[in-house]
Amino acid sequence: MSKVMICSLPLAIATAAFAGTPIFTNTLGDPGFMGSYVASFTTHDDGTGEALYATGNFSAVGVPGTTNIAKWDGSAWTSVGGGLQNQYSNAMVSFQGDLIVGGYFDSANSVPGTAKLARFDGTDWNSMDAQMEFFLNSVWDLTTYDGDLIVAGNYVEIGGDPTIQHIAKWDGSTYTALGTPIGGAVPLIVLDVLNADMGSGDMLFAAGRFLSIDGVPANNIAVYDGSSWSALGDGITRSSGFAQGFHMAVFDDGNGPALYVGGSFNRINGGADVVNNIAKWDGSTWSPVGDGFNSAVQELVVFDDGSGEALYALGNFVTSGANSTPYIAKWNGTEWKSVGAGADNNVLGAIVFDAGEGEALHFGGNFTMLDGLSAARTGSLLASLVCEADLTGDGTLDVFDVFAFLDLFNAGDLAADLTGDGSLDVFDVFAFLDLFNAGCP
Repeated sequence: MSKVMICSLPLAIATAAFAGTPIFTNTLGDPGFMGSYVASFTTHDDGTGEALYATGNFSAVGVPGTTNIAKWDGSAWTSVGGGLQNQYSNAMVSFQGDLIVGGYFDSANSVPGTAKLARFDGTDWNSMDAQMEFFLNSVWDLTTYDGDLIVAGNYVEIGGDPTIQHIAKWDGSTYTALGTPIGGAVPLIVLDVLNADMGSGDMLFAAGRFLSIDGVPANNIAVYDGSSWSALGDGITRSSGFAQGFHMAVFDDGNGPALYVGGSFNRINGGADVVNNIAKWDGSTWSPVGDGFNSAVQELVVFDDGSGEALYALGNFVTSGANSTPYIAKWNGTEWKSVGAGADNNVLGAIVFDAGEGEALHFGGNFTMLDGLSAARTGSLLASLVCEADLTGDGTLDVFDVFAFLDLFNAGDLAADLTGDGSLDVFDVFAFLDLFNAGCP
């Protein structure tokens, strides 16, 4: 390691603030969408690069062919093969190179056989031979597991087989049941499926409204290991009425990966413990997550806003205990806190993706305002910038960062290795000067 003793640096600025809290933007939502809501997002490469897709019940302002589905091209929402006809869509996923979309639509661009479930090959919509035209059938979520597409919803047949209900796998040509149908009080429905590893390999989790799956008692949530279903303890329930699990996510709060479920429920551990619409499963035990929320949790997502990974909850709620949390909240390890001014209406879906402004958490719902910005049913939270020249870590560039760099450099500490080449030399000095004088934009 070479070392150059330095005592002073030529500086163009005396002080500059460069990074603060994460920033909301309305790039995706101005003009955004008209209609009812954005339900969910996914990312997919149709051959032109990874891009962001949104689906729900909407059309993009001034863009024909964006009924219920649209693609962000980096500067505007665009048509996906002419859109989805009538009603709404709930879920999307990439599978075998195509974009798979499920919901309660009549067809995809009027292609026969594309009701409720359709496949986009980058140019055209195609039938998946789901035969789901019957009005009671709908798809609520999609994922992939063990090489197959998983289709979840409240359908009573798929592929022409009435014995396959509510959850099935598709290998690209054939639908197969994952055990016998779910049971319980109607309407039965699987609302969310998640492929996740909690430390023992990939497992398929299912949540919704059911009391059994493949004959196994399970209160609204269960796990599939590739051959059989199992309950997650006593599941999630309500003191009265029907409980429902809406969305799941795996998050490590420092104690190992755990499954978090949000929805509409208020009891865990056989009714012994009270929760408010969110709970944590650590692999053996259910527990509350703070005070929970005053109304349903629709989505859970893990995002690093520049201060480390954290769990975010989205939904119909406006408070968590005594804290105001209008439709968006962040878990700080102890309690749920608001994220800026939140939204002005329900937030239903979210995804983490760089859509052109840097890593961001994108929101969808039926809101029109996001942190005070006009955002028609979609908007974003940008991660705050990290500046390597901020060696004091106080979020501001000033003379104290210069002193800190000099101290580190002269002591031979590789924390001053801003070129990342494993040695300290004059090029690290130049790198520091460039970052400092530019204000770390």
